[in-house]
Amino acid sequence: MAHLLLDALTPGMKLSKPVSNANGVLLLREGEVLTAKHLEIFKTWGVREAEVVQADGTEPKSAEDAADSPEILAAVSQEMARRFRRVDSATDPVMADILRAAKRRLAARLTMQGAAVSADA
Repeated sequence: MAHLLLDALTPGMKLSKPVSNANGVLLLREGEVLTAKHLEIFKTWGVREAEVVQADGTEPKSAEDAADSPEILAAVSQEMARRFRRVDSATDPVMADILRAAKRRLAARLTMQGAAVSADA
């Protein structure tokens, strides 16, 4: 099972753990197959991530795996350098953590956009 950010979840994936909101209210049970409506509900309730498998039971590609593409790595590095140009992440551990999280999210977003573009082709 893979722990993916909301941006990396796609309809057709199956939950390997139940999803609850911040107050502990169950939104969707383990084993449910995600739909676009479920993803909208997650956004509405502030769910940021979920543990999933593909519908066939295989492990989905995580954001870290997806960032192996040289094009994505270059785009993420360039954008993060622009956004964090006034930050010294080498001396500020909190900003270093924020930078790492931002890189993972951007890599996941770019990967999902690339997958959508290649599916349309």
